[in-house]
Parts: sequence; structure tokens; C-alpha cells
Amino acid sequence: MTSSSVRVRFAPSPTGFLHIGGVRTALFNYLYAKQQGGKFLLRIEDTDLDRSEQRFTDDILTSLKWLGMEAEEPILYQSQRLDHYKKIADRMVDQGLAYRCYCTEAEVEATREQLMKEGKKAMYGRTCRERKEPLEGRTSYAIRAKFPLTGTTSFTDMVRGEIHFPSEDIDDFVMIRTNGVPTYNFVVVIDDVEMNISHVIRGDDHINNTPKQIYLYDALQAKKPVFAHLPMILGQDKKKLSKRNGETSTNAYRVEGYLPEALLNFLVRLGWSHGDQELFTMEEMIALFKLENVQVSGAVFNSEKLLWIQGEHMKRANPERLGKIVKEDFKSKFSDASFKELDSAFAAKLIPFLAPKVKLVKELAEQLHPLLEPGVMPVDASILKWNKDESVKVKIKAAIDVLRNEWRALIESNQKNTLGECGLDHAGVDLKLRSVCEANGLKLGDLTQPMRHFVTGHASSAIGLFDLFPMMNWKIINLRLEACLKS
Repeated sequence: MTSSSVRVRFAPSPTGFLHIGGVRTALFNYLYAKQQGGKFLLRIEDTDLDRSEQRFTDDILTSLKWLGMEAEEPILYQSQRLDHYKKIADRMVDQGLAYRCYCTEAEVEATREQLMKEGKKAMYGRTCRERKEPLEGRTSYAIRAKFPLTGTTSFTDMVRGEIHFPSEDIDDFVMIRTNGVPTYNFVVVIDDVEMNISHVIRGDDHINNTPKQIYLYDALQAKKPVFAHLPMILGQDKKKLSKRNGETSTNAYRVEGYLPEALLNFLVRLGWSHGDQELFTMEEMIALFKLENVQVSGAVFNSEKLLWIQGEHMKRANPERLGKIVKEDFKSKFSDASFKELDSAFAAKLIPFLAPKVKLVKELAEQLHPLLEPGVMPVDASILKWNKDESVKVKIKAAIDVLRNEWRALIESNQKNTLGECGLDHAGVDLKLRSVCEANGLKLGDLTQPMRHFVTGHASSAIGLFDLFPMMNWKIINLRLEACLKS
């Protein structure tokens, strides 16, 4: 098979928001296609008409776009092909490859229960397998595959190797339900054939579906794809990932402020590795990814590791891009005034200082807002250490007042409105604060804690005063120090 003929697909059902496990499946498909010079396609499996919703489809498409994994050909929607599926099923009936089953659900269930009592596998009793005419008085029917009664279905899985299924263990599965809606196992084969899918890369919960689908490939006289079944993602309790043991909705991670490249980096390591390397760019993942190196056992979702990977990608991220993400995804964290300041030169200087100190883009937005706000930020002064000693509080306020007066004079004499422009850089602010502390018998931390709290709006800011003061507008600093003195 040539590289250009490699075609893979991601096929989610829009019955819920895009699951993080689905993203991992999409990623492995995407990486394999890109590495092989092939194509990554998308199919929306929306035959469950009662549960499929447009809002879930929209979420899937929006999330994939955010992650940078968009389909390279028009999206196929199964709900638009129901008549097509029915025609193929009817043709298979005519060819003796499938049959119409007139049994009711109650009758099918009764047969299964009886087989279980006899110590046999619970299956459909094949009551209608050789029936030539409809049962009298019955007009509704399902269409079932006429699966071979003997023999073995085998295939080579790129992850798990050789897999064998005795035919006696496979039911005559339903292809078209009595309501006319096709089943998963039937439509995926038709779609994969018509989309020229070369590799089916999916979760290992589909392994038991594979022999049924191989029967359909043979029945349709179509070339079978190469199969690769991925290990499930497990929670810390080693059970299937759920909201109880890890957030499952992809959009939830965007809302929290994770970068798409960090989330993908984390997911690629769930079931795959390249030596001891933990951090990957998309380019590195494409170059290094191999399905043969995917592990068989389930991969455990570790939220702490995800956060660490996110923090590392925050350090690497382009500050200008981070600013755009803040504006697009976290406008609610700002007032109208502070949001406008995101385009300012001050914001452009702040982001490179703040980004390496926080983990999430949401935290970056929360740090930026008070610094960009033109007025005084509300502060809970009761948490300040100076409240434990009134004499220390007096000294601190005196020292702050000295600093304000000296800086004001310096600003006015130079006719500048920022500390940086008047010559006080990081070292200059450091020296000035230490000298004032020494003159007033204070520890540096005694002085900087209330100043930082009032100036940054945070009891624990991600940026220190020595870095902040040379960048920040003096008028705003002065307003906030005045509020500090009045507290």
C-alpha cells in the first residue's frame, strides 16, 4: 500500500459532547495519516435519531477545529444515507447473504433466556434464517446478517497481532432494525468501503464487532481495511474514564484554559511512547508516531501529569498567541476597561512574565485583569500580616509614603509617566525598596506584601514588584498605593 492511499477516519456519534477518549482516537488516526502522507476524514454517525443533536455535532466540529484536526474532505453524515443503506440490505437479502426476521423482541429475548438456561451462549435462535415467506399477520421485520455457522474469522491487528473468532460464537446480528434504522456494524462497513478507508483505528471496545464487519466486507466483495484497536483510557481507579474519575468532555479543558497542543501531547502518551520523551510538538508526534508501538493494556488518565505538561507548553507558547487566546476564550474575566487594555504595550510586556508562572490560560487571564484595570482593585486588607503588629504597620505606611513621594518627584522631573522610562529597572526598584526598608527598620517582605496585594490585586501575584513597577503606569501605582495607605 502506497503512502498516498492511506485514508483514515474519525467517526464520532453526536449523542453527547466530544469525549476525551474520542479525541485520543482522532489523534492517533490523524498522526498516522499525516506520517504516511495520507488523509484524515470525518464521519458523523448520527443514525440514532432520538439521541443525536445538532449541538453535539457543533461541539465535535468546534473541538476538532480547536485541536487542529479538521477533515480533509467533505464530512459524511450517516443520517443522510438511510435509504442507501436499506437498498444495500435488501440486495443482500436477495443474494442470500441476509434475511428478514419477523420475530418480536419478546420472542428473541425468550430464546436467549432459554439458551442461557441450557448453558449455551445467549444468541438469537435463527428462527427466521431459512424462512421464505413472512409470518402470517406480521408486516414489520428486521434484517439480519446470515453469518456462517462454522469456521473461524481471523484478522491481524496492528496493535494486538493475530485475533481469531469461531463462527459459532457470532450471532446473526441485526443490520436494519424493525423501525428501518440501520445498525452500527452494518453502516460503518458500507461507509468505510465507499470512503476508501484503508486503516480502521479505533478503541478496543470494538474488537468484538470486527468479525461481523469482516463478514460484511466479504459479502460486499470489498477490500478489507487494516485494523488497529487502541487501549481504553482508564481513570485513576483503573475503571473506564468517567466524570467521577476525570473530566471527559473535551470542551471542558478549553474552558479551564488548557492549550490544544498540551492536551494532544498528554493524550498521545496514553498508550504510546517514544523512549522517555514526555514533551512533543505536533511535528515531533507526526514524525515519531508508530501504531506498532501502541501498548495493549489500558492507559491511566493522570490529571496531575496533564497539568504539568500544560505548564511546560505555557512556557513554550508564543506570548502574542496567548494574548489572542485570552481575548477569544476569557473575555468574561475582564471588565470592559481592562479588556481594551489587552491590546496595549503594557499587556504585551506582561504576558511573557506571567505565562511561565501560571499553568492555565484562564489563570493568565485572572492575573492580567487587575493589572490592566485603570482604577483601584478591591482588596481584603484583613489578610495582611501587618495587622498583627500596629507598630510595624505604621512603619510600612511611612515607608510607602516615602517611596511615593520620591518616585513622584522623579517622574515629574523627567516628565515621564512610567517607572521604566524614568530609569528604574528591576535592579533599581530592588535597591530602592531595600534602602527604604533599612531606613525604617523593616524586612523586605513586610513592605512588599501589602504593596503587592494592593498594586496587583492578588495576595500572591505571579509577577513580582521588581518586574512589575518598571512596566506599570505610575498613575495607577500611585492610586493603589494611596488605597493601601488608607486601609
